[in-house]
Amino acid sequence: MPTIAAVLVVALTVSLGRWQMHRAEQKQAIQVLLEARMQEAPVDLTGPVPSAEPLLFRHVHARGEWLPSAQLFIDNQVHDGRAGFAVITPLRLQGSQAVALVNRGWIARGPGYPRAPRVEVPAGPVDVRGLATVPPARFLELSGETVTGDVWQNLSIARIRDRLRLDALPVVILADPPAPGLAAFTERPDAGIAKHREYELTWFAMAATVVVLWLALNTRRVR
Repeated sequence: MPTIAAVLVVALTVSLGRWQMHRAEQKQAIQVLLEARMQEAPVDLTGPVPSAEPLLFRHVHARGEWLPSAQLFIDNQVHDGRAGFAVITPLRLQGSQAVALVNRGWIARGPGYPRAPRVEVPAGPVDVRGLATVPPARFLELSGETVTGDVWQNLSIARIRDRLRLDALPVVILADPPAPGLAAFTERPDAGIAKHREYELTWFAMAATVVVLWLALNTRRVR
């Protein structure tokens, strides 16, 4: 009976380890694709797009006018060890009702916190360049008050569409360069390979441990 149990456990853990290895290989292919996109020519954003995936980690260019009344500040953003805000300003695309959300940069909390500092929004047509990203799919809400005026706990495109009634694109542009007086946000592709490699090692290590324990117990019995 102990031998059958050991065989079943080893078979299960090896199978799970192989599955994690396969997932890591898939994520590696995604990582290579995303990194390659960062070397490609910029994409012009001129109107609605159906999905974020084709644009993710592509350099993009957009022309339009800022919507200053819809500017948001995402709290609890840390830069060089200091807490502050990400400044998110919607850009109405030229010749379209579609809106591109632009992360114009980081600003430190001021003496009036929890109110956000004042950040000017230029008037008239502007050209914006930067990297297309998406907000985290999962986030922590520190309280039920997720939105207080123009200060939000997290950036959610769905929430922006619902609350501000904007036809927002499914990506956020990390402006490059950032707005004057703001620090740039940078982001690199991370397909999550390390997580799968860690799980793979864990499952294979468990299988090896069971084998060693079985050998040790059965060797002792033989003696």
